[in-house]
Amino acid sequence: MHTRTSNSKLVEPLPEPERTLNRRLRRRNRRVLYDQRNNPSQHQRIVYPSILEIIYFRHFLDILRNYDPMDDEPMWAVDRVVALTPGSAITIPKTANEFAIKGNHLTLVKGNQFDGRTKTDPHKHIHEFLGIYDMFKYIDTENEAVRLMMFPISLTGEAKTWLDELNEGTIETWDELRTAFISRFFPPAIFDRLLGEIRAFSQHENESLTDAWLRMKEMLRNCHGHNMSKGNIIKIFYHGLSEITKKF
Repeated sequence: MHTRTSNSKLVEPLPEPERTLNRRLRRRNRRVLYDQRNNPSQHQRIVYPSILEIIYFRHFLDILRNYDPMDDEPMWAVDRVVALTPGSAITIPKTANEFAIKGNHLTLVKGNQFDGRTKTDPHKHIHEFLGIYDMFKYIDTENEAVRLMMFPISLTGEAKTWLDELNEGTIETWDELRTAFISRFFPPAIFDRLLGEIRAFSQHENESLTDAWLRMKEMLRNCHGHNMSKGNIIKIFYHGLSEITKKF
């Protein structure tokens, strides 16, 4: 049996063991990092801090205190009410199920779309749309359905948005669709402005008589439904000419 020798010394306990331990750990970590810089290994060793800083720990506690379970509610909760997809404003006749629109007909319609901005004359668009429609022949009983089905394809941008925002089932005939379209993109305010410009017509400086008359005709075409007689039109045009032109 071995006995402790009499000359062995007792080690005094450390006054602050935790602080001393942390200090030694930091020294060891610095030594390891220094050795890795001088002798890099194939797989770098990750050294984590020994103690979590108190400021981050307090921040973590604040997050836990302010945690609201409602924040984790799924986007599509069970009790959520999902709105129904709105239906079309145009009611298509049942006869549409008995025929198919020709593919090249749809291509021509898509190539002449009205956006309400760059193309702003709804009357001209209706005229062009019907011109394309008349290029293809359908049975008389299909005419109404074909127009109602194809006209939305001729709209884009703001005009398409207007049609999509109409209440479901508000349009049942082509006349109703045409009237609603014209009323939206050719309101009374535009009509009054164009009519006022016609009544205030005057020949431009250095504008020939022919050019002045052509400009007058263009103004009349743009003001759809002006219902002005030929006599009134000639009178307005004559009074708008310059004194030099009137002498010829």
